[in-house]
Amino acid sequence: MAQSLPLLIIFLIGVLTKNNLLAAASAIVMVMGLLNLERFLPMVERRGIEVGLLFLTMSVLAPFASGKVTLQSLGASLVTPLGLFAVLGGMLGSYLNGQGLDMVSVQPEVVPGILVGVMLGVWFLGGIPVGPIMAAGITAVLAALLQWKS
Repeated sequence: MAQSLPLLIIFLIGVLTKNNLLAAASAIVMVMGLLNLERFLPMVERRGIEVGLLFLTMSVLAPFASGKVTLQSLGASLVTPLGLFAVLGGMLGSYLNGQGLDMVSVQPEVVPGILVGVMLGVWFLGGIPVGPIMAAGITAVLAALLQWKS
């Protein structure tokens, strides 16, 4: 039951900040613990990000399947200044996400701080909680800069 307290706090923060994803995720993990389904937690921990990224990628690719984005419109959008910035943003984002995934794998002790930061960003800045890995990537870059300065 003591393991459920942090999850209960995160759930309440999710409810209070109207962050349905955070509330649902913390509730599901908390219920898994309460129903003695802990044996599935390592699988969720190991594969959860992959499954989440799978569905996120599917949602981004769905406009191609529905015909909302065509090969012609894709090509035309890539040669505009905004399209070129989008390519650069995609490259930077994927680099930061890679750094973030490495950081949470090697230094899981940063996860609570990242979660608190994400919750504060949602609460005070009106952000959306889809970026804990990106937040970890930014943390990794900031930590590297701090080490470089020292």
